[in-house]
Amino acid sequence: MSRYYEADQSVKDVLIDLVYNEGRFPNLRAANIKVVMDCKPKVDKLTEAVTFASIKLANEVEKYLTKDGHNLDGIDYILFINDVVWELADAANKKRIISHELRHTFIDEKGNYKIIKHDLEDFYAEVELNRDDPMWAQSLGTIALAKIEQIKEEAKANK
Repeated sequence: MSRYYEADQSVKDVLIDLVYNEGRFPNLRAANIKVVMDCKPKVDKLTEAVTFASIKLANEVEKYLTKDGHNLDGIDYILFINDVVWELADAANKKRIISHELRHTFIDEKGNYKIIKHDLEDFYAEVELNRDDPMWAQSLGTIALAKIEQIKEEAKANK
């Protein structure tokens, strides 16, 4: 079984909603973003923090390999989402996860796509958007960590 698999349309719809319908990320309307689900959870050994998702700038090989009749230049970004976290997240948290990752994107004055780091642990804009539930990430992270540990224990028991 592969570590990665194509995100289904419901995942892509959250991204489309944020970029086009809500207009939260108008600078990304021309960007080609590949959404991939990741089966291997990333847990920081020191803090036990679960990585919900990450985004990267596509390199030249990835851009070349993803060219097709619809996408002449290939993809610009790859968005990786932890499938366990996604399964556990409610609709609001799914939106928060993708919104947070899209905050890492930037287009410079020459029109080149870039990745930027956090303003703080999160982004000021995301903190403001999530003021109704400021502890959403900690809550989801705790549940996800418990589920990841359960999956590990079940895998050990089945060996």
